[in-house]
Amino acid sequence: MTRRRSGAVSLLTAGLLLAAVLQSPARAATIAAPALTITPTTVGNTFTAGQQVKLGFSTDATTVNWTVRDAAGTEVSKGSASAASLNGQLTLPISTPGWYQTDLAAVAADGATTLGGTDFAVLAPHDFSTSTDTRIGVASALGFGGVANPGLEAVPLMANGGISTARDEAFWAAAETTKGVIQFPQKVKDYKKALDDNHVDFLNILDYGNSLYYPDEAPSTDEQRAAFTRYAVAAVDEFGTEHTTYELWNEWNLRDQNGAAKASPENYVALLKSVSAAVRAKHPDVTLTGPSLAVINDWQGWFTKFADLGGLDYVDAVTIHPYVQPLDPEASVAYVNTIRSIMAAHGSSKPIYITEQGWATGTNPSAVSEPAQARDLVRGQLLSYGNGVARYSSYNFMDSGNDPAEIEHRFGMVRNRLDARGALVPKPSYVATAVLARQIDELPLIGQTRFGTSGYDVSFNAGGGQSVHAVWSTTPGLVNLAAPAGSPVQITDLYGVTTTLTADAGGHVWMTAGPDPFYARGAITGVAPSNRFGLSVAPEIAGDPATGTLTFANPDAVAHTFTVSAGGTETSGSAAAGATATAAVTYPAQDSTGPRTYSAKVSVDGQPVALVSATGTATPPLSVTASHVLNGSGKDLLRFRVTNSSSQPITLSGLDWTAGAASGTLLTDGVVPAHGTAEADVALSLTQAATWSASLRRTGAADIQASGKLVPVTAPTVANRYTVKLDGVIDPVVARQPAIALEGTGTPPVTGWGGPSDLSGKLWLTHDDQNLYLSAKVTDDVFSQPNRGGNIWGGDGLQLGLTAGAPGEAVQTQEIGAALTDAGPVDTWRWTPTSQTGVPPGVQAKVVRDEAAHTTTYEIAVPWSTLGVAAKDRLISATVVLNENDGTGRRGWLTWGKGVAETKNPALFNAIRLDPAAAK
Repeated sequence: MTRRRSGAVSLLTAGLLLAAVLQSPARAATIAAPALTITPTTVGNTFTAGQQVKLGFSTDATTVNWTVRDAAGTEVSKGSASAASLNGQLTLPISTPGWYQTDLAAVAADGATTLGGTDFAVLAPHDFSTSTDTRIGVASALGFGGVANPGLEAVPLMANGGISTARDEAFWAAAETTKGVIQFPQKVKDYKKALDDNHVDFLNILDYGNSLYYPDEAPSTDEQRAAFTRYAVAAVDEFGTEHTTYELWNEWNLRDQNGAAKASPENYVALLKSVSAAVRAKHPDVTLTGPSLAVINDWQGWFTKFADLGGLDYVDAVTIHPYVQPLDPEASVAYVNTIRSIMAAHGSSKPIYITEQGWATGTNPSAVSEPAQARDLVRGQLLSYGNGVARYSSYNFMDSGNDPAEIEHRFGMVRNRLDARGALVPKPSYVATAVLARQIDELPLIGQTRFGTSGYDVSFNAGGGQSVHAVWSTTPGLVNLAAPAGSPVQITDLYGVTTTLTADAGGHVWMTAGPDPFYARGAITGVAPSNRFGLSVAPEIAGDPATGTLTFANPDAVAHTFTVSAGGTETSGSAAAGATATAAVTYPAQDSTGPRTYSAKVSVDGQPVALVSATGTATPPLSVTASHVLNGSGKDLLRFRVTNSSSQPITLSGLDWTAGAASGTLLTDGVVPAHGTAEADVALSLTQAATWSASLRRTGAADIQASGKLVPVTAPTVANRYTVKLDGVIDPVVARQPAIALEGTGTPPVTGWGGPSDLSGKLWLTHDDQNLYLSAKVTDDVFSQPNRGGNIWGGDGLQLGLTAGAPGEAVQTQEIGAALTDAGPVDTWRWTPTSQTGVPPGVQAKVVRDEAAHTTTYEIAVPWSTLGVAAKDRLISATVVLNENDGTGRRGWLTWGKGVAETKNPALFNAIRLDPAAAK
C-alpha cells in the first residue's frame, strides 16, 4: 500500500511611560518543566454517547489545567485541579456526539509549564454487527511490522467507526519461507480472526514477490507465475470466500517498473489469467478484483491495454486508486468516468471499487489540514457512491509514523501508537467517517444531483417515504430543503451533532451548505439555493466575545416574528412583509484560538426552520514584533513590541530575546493593557547582518515566537521634521533642504531619453508626527496620464515603495502612487500589500502641471497609520519611481533607489533617518 504520493531598556505601555526596567538574564535553562504523558485508559479515546469520558495522563506537575473544544472550535469544558486529586484521569461531562480536542497544561509549583493534549470521540450508538453494507472500507496495515501496524486493539475501533472492510495483506514472502511450504504467519491468522470477531470483512491483497523463486518483485515468466498462483490458491484456502474478497497485487502499473515484468499490462494479465483459473477451479464463489490501478503516468493507456488483452474477463470488479491530494475529491470524478468509459467500450459494466484514496495531514506542502482531511474523505466516498462506485477504502486507518513533514506518515484517521497525543486517538476524519456510516448504513442510493454552480446532493432511500441527503457546496451558501409543511427534518453535521427543524408553511427548512457535508433526514423532495437567511460574524480576538448579525429576508406578504438562538442566548425580532430584518448575535469569549464555526438556529413564528452558520478564525490577543529603530541621535536600537488586541489586560511572564550574539529577558511580570502595546528597547551594535528572535511567555499558554533580520545602516538619507502645505508649490523651507536628484537613473533607462529637458526632477522627504511628506519638482516635456486608479503606474506619476527598518529587514512592502490624471482628478492608489489594494486611506496629494514651464509639482502626505509604521522609530527604507509616458504608452522610469519598478525587492530600497530636528 505504498503512496506516492544588552543595555538600558525603556518600557512604554499604551502611551504611558512606566518605570524603566533593567535587562535581566535570559530565563534559566535549569528550570525543569514538568512531565506530561498521554496514557489513554479507553482504547483510542473513543466513547459512546452516554458513556463516561475519561482521559488518562501521567504527570509530576502540581496543577493540571484543561480546555476542551469541539470540532467547531467552541470551548465546551474548562477547568483546573491539583494533579493529585485527578489521579491521572480527567473525567469530562460530555455526551454530545462529536470530535473533541483537549489542551492540557501541567504546571509545576515554581510555575514551569508543559503544554500537551489529546483528542477524543463521542459516537452515537449503532450496531453494525448484522449490517450487510460493505461500502465503507479502510487500509488497515495489520499485516505490517513495527509502528506502522495499529495492533489488534484497533479492530474494534474500525468496527465502531462503521468500517465494514479492512484492506490488508498476507505477503507471499512471509507465508512461504521454505520453498514448497506455504504457512501463513500467526499474526495474519490473528488479525483475520479479530476482523471476523468484529464483523469486519477482509479485502486480501495477493502480493508481492518471493526471492525463493525470482529476484524481482513481480513475476515475469510462466514458472514464476505458477509459483505465485500456488500462493494465491493457498490464500483462498486459508481465508475462504465468506466475508473475504481478493485483490490481485497492489498498483502493478506503478511498482517494480525496472524489474523483468516492467509493470506492463501484458505481464499483469498473464498473472491474472493464471490466478483466476486456478482459484476459481477450487473456489468458484471467489470474488477476485484488480488491477488496483494507480492513476499516475499513462494510466489510461495502461488500463486500455489491460482491457484489450481481456483483463476484464478475469476480475469480478475493477479496482482503482484515484489520488488527487491536495486537491479536493471532486477532481477525482473524471478518473472514475474515464475508467467506466473504457470498460463500456469493451462491453463491461462490472462494479468499480476504489480501494485506495486519501489525504495526508501534517506540514508537507502537499498535505491538508485535519478538518480538510475529514471533509475530503467523506466527500470522496459520497461522490463515489453517487457515481455508482460499489466500495471505497480510505487510505489508511492509522498514521504510519510521527514525522509531520513526511507525507507517508500522516494518511491515517487515527494517530500513531507512538503519537504524543495518545495511541490510536481519533483525528477528525475518524469521527466524520463514523458519522457517514451511521447515516447511510444499509440505505440504498437514490442518486446524485447538483444545485447552483458548486452544490452536491447525494441521497439515500431511508424507507417509508423518508430519505437521507448528504449535502455540501464548495462555495458556502444557504440552501432550502423541500419537505411537507410541518414535517420534521433531522440535520446532522459532519461530526454527528443533530438538530431537528420543522418545515414551514411553505414546505421548507434552511441550512448553510459549505465544504463540510451535512445530512438531512426526512420526507425531503429537493435541495436548492436560497437567500432567506444569512449570518455574518466579525473577526474574533481570543478572550473577547464574537459578535455578528443574523439577517432574515422575508419575501412573504405577511409579517413574521423570529427568534435566534446563538452562543447560548436568544434574541427576538420581527420582519415586516417583504422586508429584511436583522438580529444581533453574540458568542461567549474564549481563550483558545484557531478556526471557528458559528451557528445560529432560527425559529419563525415559533417553529425552528433554519440552522445558519458562518466560519472564521479566532486570532491570539497577543502578538510580538521587533523593529530596527534609531534614537534621536541616530543610534541603533532593537525595539520589541507586544500588542494586546483584546479588551482585557494580559499579564506576561517575560520575553526572552536574542539579537546576534546578545540575549536577555524583558517585560517580566509586565501587564499589557487592553488594546495596548508594551515596548522595550535594546541597544544594538551592528557591524554585519544578523538575526533576532523572541519568545513571549505566559503562564499556562504556549509561547509566542517571532524572528527577523537585522541589517547595518550606513549613511542614511536624512529627512527632517517639517509639515508640508499641500498647495502644489514647493515650500521654501523644503526647497532649502538638500534635494534628491532624479536624472537618467532608470533601469532600463527611459526609451529615447533626451536628457534633463525630456525628463528629470528632484525630490525632498520630510515628516511630522502624522505623515511622511514627499515633495517633487519634475521637468517633463510631454505630460500624459490616460489611466485611472490601479493603472496609474502606466502614465506620468510617482510611486513610493516603503518598509519599516533598514533595507531588507521587513518583508511587507507598502507601494503607493499618485498621479494627475488626464480626466482631471488626482488619483492615489495602493498596490501592496495585496490585502490592502485600493485607494489608500488618508493619503492626500496635490499635483499641479505648469504646461508653459513643462514642470509638474507633486506634494504628497502619507499618514504613518496608513503605512503601518511608527514615526518615532526614525528608520524607514524607501524608493521613489518617476514614471514616464509621452502619450504613446509607458516609456520607462527614473528612480531613486530600486526595488519597485525593476523588481519587487525591498532590500534594494534606500535607508532614511527621520531626524527629529526641524528643517530650516
